[in-house]
Amino acid sequence: MLQSKMPITAQLAMLLILVLAMNAGAYFLILQNLYDDELKTQAETVVDNVEAFGAWVSRSGRVWVKDGAQDYLSSEPVITPNGDGSVYHFYSKNPALATREFSEVVAASQSRAKFRMTSHNVMNPANAPDAFEQIALQEIRTKKLNTYATSTGDQFRYAKAVIHKASCISCHGSADTAPNDVIERYGRDNGFGFKEGDIAGIISVTLPRKSLFDSSLSIVSLIEVLVIVLSIVPILWFVRRAVLLPVKRLTHAAEQISKGQETDYDIANVPNKSSNEIHQLMMATARMKNSFNIAMKKMNEARAQANKAIKYAKALKNSKE
Repeated sequence: MLQSKMPITAQLAMLLILVLAMNAGAYFLILQNLYDDELKTQAETVVDNVEAFGAWVSRSGRVWVKDGAQDYLSSEPVITPNGDGSVYHFYSKNPALATREFSEVVAASQSRAKFRMTSHNVMNPANAPDAFEQIALQEIRTKKLNTYATSTGDQFRYAKAVIHKASCISCHGSADTAPNDVIERYGRDNGFGFKEGDIAGIISVTLPRKSLFDSSLSIVSLIEVLVIVLSIVPILWFVRRAVLLPVKRLTHAAEQISKGQETDYDIANVPNKSSNEIHQLMMATARMKNSFNIAMKKMNEARAQANKAIKYAKALKNSKE
């Protein structure tokens, strides 16, 4: 494998940037999962409130409202007891109708969470499922799920199964035994044929969902991102001071030694018993320098003695001639 010719500082900077990018990616994914879990928790809270409202209506079978009702199952006039002959009109609403009107009020409000109830067999065509709800109903019914959720663009969609209880069967069991006002309002074709324990439908919740970038910025600001990026600087400074500069000095000393030159390499400031690998390399280089200098000195001395011997031999030969 070919080694990069780039300076170590540049290589380290690129490596740190890569690590930061990978950490940022992991952070975004974790944050997105946490954000989706929070949306799911909010949706579950909405469902709990809707179920509590439906249970409250179911306790008496129906609720009655006075005057002004547009959707209702039946009405009853009540003469006021004050004796002036005035009449109040009360209108009945079963749990499904009351819950639908509750959802319409919420839909028209400033609430972030919207909900509705729907089914694969709706009695009221206005409650027909949309595309997500059709998929949710299919998944919940075929796979015996209790909940189903997904994210679609800028929305988080959540659905929870609604199970028919005994109190529901009086209206949704057989059309032959259903209340007359239910038949008169919705007919006999849809919304019947259920038994206790069947999946009646779903409570569908819609919540706005921010993008990954927007949800991240809501927690981490650009200043914090800048601080994280600037954290590379002290790492680079440390590597330059503790590794690169000593290595440059070692490289220069090794070049001088390889050329047989004297070197000014000094380790006076290096602790004798340091565990620092760079310090150990510096001391080893210093020992190599000393050994080389001793070897060079001995070689020069031997060369000088050899030259002296050669001169003496020549002089002796000349004297004999």
